[in-house]
Amino acid sequence: MDEADEGPWALAGAPVGRLGDTVRDRVARELRDRILTGRYRRDERLDLDAVAAELGVSRTPVREACLALQTEGLLRMAPRSGVTVIGLEPGEVVDNFRLMARLSGFAAELAAERMTAEELADLEASQEAMRSGDRLAEHNWRFHRDINRASRSRRLISLIAQTGRTIPRTFLEVFPEHVPCALDEHDELVAALRRRDGEGAREVTERHYAVPAELLSGHRGS
Repeated sequence: MDEADEGPWALAGAPVGRLGDTVRDRVARELRDRILTGRYRRDERLDLDAVAAELGVSRTPVREACLALQTEGLLRMAPRSGVTVIGLEPGEVVDNFRLMARLSGFAAELAAERMTAEELADLEASQEAMRSGDRLAEHNWRFHRDINRASRSRRLISLIAQTGRTIPRTFLEVFPEHVPCALDEHDELVAALRRRDGEGAREVTERHYAVPAELLSGHRGS
């Protein structure tokens, strides 16, 4: 699965492996997610040896992952002070969700025009799988990925992938109380896509991000 195919909330790293993944890639996704959800707080120092032991990898891919996250502005590495978390301010978290809402909303609008009957059936299957409660994050990722793919816009998909790096893939695990609302919105979105209602699909998708943005911003600011 190509990174550009990933859907919102999972773009920081799909909960399933990807062809060509390296240990560094997997470590970077895990650390990025911890920073974005506030598990690692701003100005916190990271012990690379402790992280390596926890993740069951050597120190080298952890250091390489930290270097990658430094280029994203999430970590700072210095010879004497080690690795320090920079993270995002609560306001930046909200801005990122708003940007993702606009991009994904446009993708849903295009998908309403371009999605095939087979793709709609697959989407409904993903939604049913989510309601089973098994591998929730994975099925959520596939649900949004499939809508993005159905937009048939490579440029838009690429922008979603880039922006989605700042959307934590484990959001529904951090806020399990939001799952019922998210599933109901998925139902609304599928219904709009079936009606070929592009405006409705865009509106539901944009609303889909409003509460998560505020929840995560407040969680990180607490």
